[in-house]
Amino acid sequence: MLRRSWLISIAISLFGVMMIEYFFTFQPEDTIKHGNLGIVGIALVAPFLLLSLFITFRFSTELSRQAQDKMLRNILLIAGVGLVIATSYYAIQYTNEVYASLGGTTSDPNSKIYGFPLLNEYTNRVFINYYTFLLIHTISAISGALYGIASPAKTADETL
Repeated sequence: MLRRSWLISIAISLFGVMMIEYFFTFQPEDTIKHGNLGIVGIALVAPFLLLSLFITFRFSTELSRQAQDKMLRNILLIAGVGLVIATSYYAIQYTNEVYASLGGTTSDPNSKIYGFPLLNEYTNRVFINYYTFLLIHTISAISGALYGIASPAKTADETL
């Protein structure tokens, strides 16, 4: 049951991330005269994303508690850390590409987004994209696994 709810929450929050990245972020060629429409998408997706992170934490906690092979559990934790490092690298590269397409950051006078707030209609995809989605879920899974290792499940005798 936990696995099914985890998969459903991942799918819903990933769909929300796709919606924000493709429908609520404007391309550098477009001119925007109104406020950040992406805030509406972020407000709609945020509860599902938080729920997804919580379920990812719970799911990885239960998996780490049930794991019999300690070597496999350690290898998966090391792979998770490697995934965090790789995803961070690609997220930074993606951010640099977006800012390069806009001519610079919000503090650069030559950029298209000069004087805009950090989160604006052009930069929604900098903060909410596939890389950040994978990064925060991997961190949540690693945290859950470490929590599961540190605090094993209580047996029925211990709860009384």
